[in-house]
Amino acid sequence: MRLTARRIAAVFGIAVLVTTTAGAQARQVTRADVIRAEDARGKGPAGIQPIVDGLGVPALRQLSIRAIGRLEQPALAAHIIPFLSDARLAATTAHALAQSLQALNPESMSKGNRAIVDSVFGLLRDAGRTTPDWIARGAIARSIGRLPFDGKQAREADVVMVSLVRPRVEQRVTYVAVAGVADGLYTLARARRTMGDLSGEAVEWLRIAASLGLDIPEAAPIRRIAWLALTANGTVTKQDVSGAISEDTDPQVRRLVVAALPNVDDAEFQRSELKRIVNDRDWLVRHEVVRIWRQLFASTDCGPLLAALADSVHHVRLAAIDALGGPCPAQDTVVQALLRTIETGPATAAPRTARGVSWHARAHALVAMARIDPKGAQELLRRDIRHPVWQVRMYVARAAVATRDSALLTAMALDEVGSVREVAIQGLSATLGHLPDLVFVRALASRDYHVVLAAARALRGSKARDSVVVGLLDALDRISREKRQTSRDPRMELLARVRELGNAESVGRLQPLLSDEDEAVAIEAAGVMNQLQGGDGNGAGGYTPSPKRPSTPSAVPPATNVRVRVTMAPASGGGTFEIVLNVADAPMTVARVSQLIQSKYYDGLTWHRVVPNFVLQGGSPGMNEYVGDGAFMRDELGPGHHDRYTLGISTRGRDTGDAQWFINLVDNHRLDDDYTVFARVVSGFDVVDRILEGDVMQSVRIVPVR
Repeated sequence: MRLTARRIAAVFGIAVLVTTTAGAQARQVTRADVIRAEDARGKGPAGIQPIVDGLGVPALRQLSIRAIGRLEQPALAAHIIPFLSDARLAATTAHALAQSLQALNPESMSKGNRAIVDSVFGLLRDAGRTTPDWIARGAIARSIGRLPFDGKQAREADVVMVSLVRPRVEQRVTYVAVAGVADGLYTLARARRTMGDLSGEAVEWLRIAASLGLDIPEAAPIRRIAWLALTANGTVTKQDVSGAISEDTDPQVRRLVVAALPNVDDAEFQRSELKRIVNDRDWLVRHEVVRIWRQLFASTDCGPLLAALADSVHHVRLAAIDALGGPCPAQDTVVQALLRTIETGPATAAPRTARGVSWHARAHALVAMARIDPKGAQELLRRDIRHPVWQVRMYVARAAVATRDSALLTAMALDEVGSVREVAIQGLSATLGHLPDLVFVRALASRDYHVVLAAARALRGSKARDSVVVGLLDALDRISREKRQTSRDPRMELLARVRELGNAESVGRLQPLLSDEDEAVAIEAAGVMNQLQGGDGNGAGGYTPSPKRPSTPSAVPPATNVRVRVTMAPASGGGTFEIVLNVADAPMTVARVSQLIQSKYYDGLTWHRVVPNFVLQGGSPGMNEYVGDGAFMRDELGPGHHDRYTLGISTRGRDTGDAQWFINLVDNHRLDDDYTVFARVVSGFDVVDRILEGDVMQSVRIVPVR
């Protein structure tokens, strides 16, 4: 296991730069130096040197190892390999090694990078077999599963992982290792299309883990991951399902069992098991039953969906309304139920109680009605085109898309709220193609990024080149002057349209973008300019990007965790919940969020996206996923899981956070290692569970840590 600097350098092709403790201390590297170097992604005058220096300081070593991984530069893994043999640092090192290789594509990997992957796999395998520490063994197994393997390596990997710990030994001390193996196998199972199915030995291991410790609370998370892996691998059996529905006391496991039913090829069995669990005591399970019944049986029997309209939990009721917007033999009964829901819903802005809804049922029913009875829905939609609640108007636009009502969509493309216009533009494009191009060009002048994005996409293939290109370039100029990194998505789409529709005369207007603060925009602009001047559009030509280094907020990470109280507005059901921000795992995220909280940034903002049994998302001044705080946040990916009630930062690609939060409503392990986990709800869970789309955060305040 012990590697010399010469051997590491031979594999990784670089000299190992690990400094001595004395040398690093002589340069007086600090925790802040390491964090800032990581936040800058190793760029700038200091580069990665503060991080490398931190490896020589015992107090900073774990922080620096983690930072090396987060840079996602495979060659840098050489710096941290020696720490894999340190029992205190093995878990952190394993995770960092896996993270450092995430930028590699297994389908187009060079021989040199393949050698790095092979070497890291071998090192992790040997370390997992020799370490007596169960925490380290679990972390190593999880990390092995994350390596960018090809199919052959993947099968070798799953055999190695299941050899590290046997779930039959029901000793709680081993649970952390069992969880790590299950996690690694889940990652491999999700990649089965390219890597192939898990080995038979791995499937048997998962089947045992899926029933581990039914009477032990600490074992429930293991069973959840095992079910996720078995489902992703397509190897769920009738026996697995029946046993879990009968015996498992964990609601998240029972929910996953219901979600796995489509993998069991027996309609009668599926129906009987759903009926057996349709009245489960936990709403998470009942909500999943509605979703799966809609998928499998609604076209022949929508009775359970009609019954769910009376559920005690509003999330289940709304899911049932949505599910009734499809084929059903009792269509007359469904239409009458939807009409009652629409007519009893408020025609004005109305507050809601903690357990009730406001506009939500009416809006959802309008869309369901439009899908099953387009003619009957026409007058209802026109009645609500000016509803005082903009979310209702957005749902009306969605319903108009379903009915292909171009007249209604054209009117709604002029709505005062961007999210309504966005849906209308998308619907017009799908319904009428390029006939409404003048509407789309006009929308390019919007201040709402998501509207500009929708309009630019709708103009793909337009024949009205001259008028369209002027609108595209004007929008690019205006948005670029705002100097908001979070404008990347609409600007990249605008550039794509200029590439497609512009000509050499457009090049001069793009010149300022070559020095844009967003490197991705600068690179794309250079490619567009070169193509319009007759080059190949991939960098060959006279124009080269020279992006400016963006200024980043000067937030300073606090010394300890931060406790935050979120108070919901009375009109949104009221109540409070508290979260603790984890400064150890996500220092710069916590610093940025804390700074925004202190400036009252989040006060009055909404939860604009609510997906039961997944996440709820909020904190956007524009009430949508494209508008947040102006400067990008760097991802701080660590070993923390996206468990139920943890908080993550919303992104649209690596290092594109804009300070919007999402709260995990179930264990979402497929989000692990891709989104920063920075906090956890610690009280007020019932308040979180009842949040609905559009609910308002009256205030967000930092409170003393108890």
